[in-house]
Amino acid sequence: MSWSREEALTDPAVREPLIFLSEFRFFLQDIPVEIAVRLYRPIHSNRIVVRRSHEISVSGVSPQRAALCADEASEGEVLHVAVDELLCLYKAARGQGLKPDASWLKPNADFS
Repeated sequence: MSWSREEALTDPAVREPLIFLSEFRFFLQDIPVEIAVRLYRPIHSNRIVVRRSHEISVSGVSPQRAALCADEASEGEVLHVAVDELLCLYKAARGQGLKPDASWLKPNADFS
């Protein structure tokens, strides 16, 4: 019998199987920390799951409204929202005259 990828992961003992779709790496201007964004698709779903290597936090700064994800099955849409969440706070802090700092980026402990 020939097994498909989806069939190979149907045993009840297997939980939350994901297919890796793509990875993107970039820096925010003037912050020397590389950020990675990975996109996955659950085996039995069309939606896309995003995982980021870092979150952003700037004391005393509230983020501007980030984009909402209109189509969770579109890689471009999901990637845009994941990056926009970082950019909104980054731009808000820059708008308040703060100088970018590596301490703004907090490693995501769940990223592997």
